[in-house]
Amino acid sequence: MNFFFRIVPLLCAAAFSASALTEENVNVTRDAKSGGKLIVVVDFGTIDVAPGDNDKVVVNASRKIVASSKEKENAYFAAVPITVTTEGNTVVVRAHRGKDWDDDERVCNDARYSIHVPANFDTDLKTEGGAITTSNLTGKINAHTSGGDLKFSLIHGPVKADTDGGEIEVLGCDGAIDIETSGGRIETNGGSGILHAITAGGPIKVENFNGDAKVESSGGQLALANVRGKLDAETAGGFISAKLSSPVLGDVRLETSAGAIEVIVPSDAGLTINAETSVGSVRSDLPIASRTRTDNDTLEGTINGGGKQLHLRSGAGSISIKSSRGEAARHDPPTKG
Repeated sequence: MNFFFRIVPLLCAAAFSASALTEENVNVTRDAKSGGKLIVVVDFGTIDVAPGDNDKVVVNASRKIVASSKEKENAYFAAVPITVTTEGNTVVVRAHRGKDWDDDERVCNDARYSIHVPANFDTDLKTEGGAITTSNLTGKINAHTSGGDLKFSLIHGPVKADTDGGEIEVLGCDGAIDIETSGGRIETNGGSGILHAITAGGPIKVENFNGDAKVESSGGQLALANVRGKLDAETAGGFISAKLSSPVLGDVRLETSAGAIEVIVPSDAGLTINAETSVGSVRSDLPIASRTRTDNDTLEGTINGGGKQLHLRSGAGSISIKSSRGEAARHDPPTKG
């Protein structure tokens, strides 16, 4: 899916160079107060929202279309104009066709919406095809694309976003983060709050998050490091690697239907272990007290007197628990004699 959306611009470029195209540019400024809201609803195109002046919303839009004739191109622009309206302290950008428009008339299209808003502003963004990017805003973010990547950086406020086919990247965002893709990679780094990340097909990487995190993949690897809160992660098929924070601040549950699990824990962490695999073995580099084992595929006990729960399950793969001290020594450069 992602490959398709990356190659579309190349095909569009070829179409644009091979035949005539109609292009439209719109530059509009609307007065707005901090604490307002931006709504964008468009047929296609990328949306980029960033902070600008504290009393204005500035919309720069560019659209290109190639159809079977110049008349058809002009007809689309006439039927689906870019409008920028103000409703109280809400600015609405719209370029959305009616149900009576014939999609078959369009050969190729491309659009870019670059919008600057006050730094404290809510956004509700929707495109039927294209990437969405927002950065450095304080406010509530809602975003949906029917096909494209999503990227959010340095957002202070809740983020709820989904894509029907694309990757999601979240960097340094603080708040309740709820993200989902129907097919693509998810990667987050930094930030705080509550994280819920779901992909129907792809890997998930979460690093340095302050708060509870729940991640789910229908088929992909999970790489998790320094989640300072409760960690709940599962994949229907893939390897799980997790490096627990020091100290361990919440219970940890890691489950995979088909894959190995490797957990690196602080050497001084107090943990209560419950680990089991259907195919493979369970082993720990750290000493386990109150240890019970029915076979090599099951391990229950405590590390350093017990504490937060470490629940590990694999349907087909080995499980290993390693000390962070051992991992650090393994990666330290050799000392000179």
